Amino acid sequence: MDLELRHRAQMSSLGEQKFDLEALIRQVLAKDALITDRIQAASILAESIDEPKALHSLLTVLLHDTDARLIMHIVGLLARKRVYSAVMPLVDIVLCTGQTAIEQHDKQFSKSDVGLRVRIAAVQALGRMGDERAIVPLMSLLGNQGENYRLRLAAAESLGRLGDTQALNPLLNIVNDEQESSLYLKESAVKALGMLGDIRALDPLLEMFEAQKGIKNKFNFLKEQIVEALGRLGSNHNRAMSALLDSLEDDASSIRLSAVESLSAIGDAKSIPALKSRLFDTDDDVAVAAASALYQLGGEVLIRDILQELENLPQFIREELESYVP
Repeated sequence: MDLELRHRAQMSSLGEQKFDLEALIRQVLAKDALITDRIQAASILAESIDEPKALHSLLTVLLHDTDARLIMHIVGLLARKRVYSAVMPLVDIVLCTGQTAIEQHDKQFSKSDVGLRVRIAAVQALGRMGDERAIVPLMSLLGNQGENYRLRLAAAESLGRLGDTQALNPLLNIVNDEQESSLYLKESAVKALGMLGDIRALDPLLEMFEAQKGIKNKFNFLKEQIVEALGRLGSNHNRAMSALLDSLEDDASSIRLSAVESLSAIGDAKSIPALKSRLFDTDDDVAVAAASALYQLGGEVLIRDILQELENLPQFIREELESYVP
């Protein structure tokens, strides 16, 4: 950005206009300008997104420019500012409708690496913006096995962020589909179900968890996601509690840690005896998390009882527990 424009963009200590709007608009629209200057101009314009001219210039770039780096930057700005007039252009990019210049410029946009990055950015933006118009397009993308798994993964997570129960069945379909080859996608669908917080996901998640019992390594992260989702659903249903308590004994410390955190989130006192045993866990992070969970469940009274009851606590855990009581 040239020296004059940099100067104009600086905030005035006298409370005058922070930038020369027209100069910034010319900068962001100038296709022959340095990309770093255009990105900087876009960032400044986004701070006055309520100004119609500023918004129009950013949407113009989104629709009519072909520089992927600039477009992805503007997509992020529009998402952060929750510019709802950008939702349908973003949907066009996600679905590759051919309405934007970057799609028209790259005939392989839907399959190219650059196109994939732009589309993922648009999918993530739709999730952050929280507009229900994105639900059906994202569900369509999620259910399309011909699409790149990274794109579908982003769609699953964005559906979880949107928090609309319309997304429940498509996500469950991914979880239950034995023909779905992407384990990563199943993990994302499970995570999204937890984010939705719909109790109807409980039984399918428990069935998936029980199917993974005794399976190690490859499916550890999937099991971890299921355990975390059970915590987000917040149910102390006997079957759910049984799954979480079993997970406290899992060989993988990451799963034991997730189980501790989920039991803490559910807040059922029935988990206290099992959590006490985790104070002796071979993984320090699990043991510290168990101390925190016990405090959340029983407060200072429980912590004092544990300190008196368990004389053989590891020294660092005793100190951790003592930090919870004055």
